[in-house]
Amino acid sequence: MNVDFYFDPSCPFCWVTSRWLCMVSNDRDINITWKPFSLAIKNDTLHNNSDSKYAASSRSAHRVLRVMLAAEKEKASLLNLYTEFGIQHFVVGLDYDDAMIKKILDRKKLPADLLKFADDQKLDKKLEASMNEAISVAGKDIGVPTIVFELKDGSKAGYFGPVLQDLPDKEESLRLWDGLSMLATDKSFYELKRSRPAGGPDVYSTAKC
Repeated sequence: MNVDFYFDPSCPFCWVTSRWLCMVSNDRDINITWKPFSLAIKNDTLHNNSDSKYAASSRSAHRVLRVMLAAEKEKASLLNLYTEFGIQHFVVGLDYDDAMIKKILDRKKLPADLLKFADDQKLDKKLEASMNEAISVAGKDIGVPTIVFELKDGSKAGYFGPVLQDLPDKEESLRLWDGLSMLATDKSFYELKRSRPAGGPDVYSTAKC
């Protein structure tokens, strides 16, 4: 099955879901295309002066997405970069700053001057276009994680989620995928929803994968 996974490096829930999808992909023969989705653009925090924790986080993650796009032109893998940045941010606890970007570029043996693209606004058109791809399939009221499924007839169906509180073990992960993929590929299915538990996700649970 072919799916597109839309991610923003600022979202801890997206991080947990991405690790879940990686876990099940081999056992369920899932071909994943990783695509950026800028919450800073979506929620209009990119150019405002808000100093809220959320706004600052989405802006710093947007800079990382710009670097990822520039690195992709150097044949770097978006998945590998997202994984490296995510581990440093969510598991190790480092901020998305220039020091971390330099560290990741060095680890991946990428040119150090890719850092300059963190502030290159010319890349924002491509980021917005990627975001709009997801919106065109799943609707305007989505964020990340969003998964877009390619159906047997060639059409696509996309959904916000699944939003996971922590990373399930492998057996549970596979059951979750089987249920989700069955619903997602049924054209009559629309939505399931329930209230989110208090607090953020257990991002440290992803350290076991």
